[in-house]
Amino acid sequence: MTEKETEPTYEEMIAELREIAKQLDDPNTAIEDAVKLHQRGMALIQKCETFLQKAELTITEVPQSSE
Repeated sequence: MTEKETEPTYEEMIAELREIAKQLDDPNTAIEDAVKLHQRGMALIQKCETFLQKAELTITEVPQSSE
């Protein structure tokens, strides 16, 4: 039986995006690797956007306490 992969945290995804950006800025990165890095980066951006949308919904749905 295999362990279920856990989703990375938002912070981990941002850290990976930063690393991808560094690698893409490196002129020694092969074009094939750059294409793969770009695809991975785009997937991470989509995950981050989804995470932020869910967080926004959670925040806006919090019941306001009456004062």
